[in-house]
Amino acid sequence: MVGLILYGSLARGLEKPFPESDIDLIVVARNLPEDLFERRRMATKIKRGESLVEDLWMTPEELIDGVRGGWGVVLDALEDGIVIYDRLGVISEAKRLLRSLFKRIGRIWVLNRSSPVV
Repeated sequence: MVGLILYGSLARGLEKPFPESDIDLIVVARNLPEDLFERRRMATKIKRGESLVEDLWMTPEELIDGVRGGWGVVLDALEDGIVIYDRLGVISEAKRLLRSLFKRIGRIWVLNRSSPVV
């Protein structure tokens, strides 16, 4: 694992009592299975079954691609989430890219007029 972001209601301080809120995490790791089903199966094994943790596993390249592609969950997690671990600086790099490409108006992300073509 090279990065971990806590996001969602818990990171924003808006969580509800158990079991209404879950714990949302983005786990950034190298050498993940390309097949998303296999990746999900791997993550479930690590957790040893179902849990209150809703985790999204991605490679560093997928995190950066998520920013370039304007993937809302990634943009929101980077902006509002709490970085727990960023061993290689990949999350910091993704945040810099986010701020150079997009701005948020309310809950909507729009491209900066001055941002380079993605």
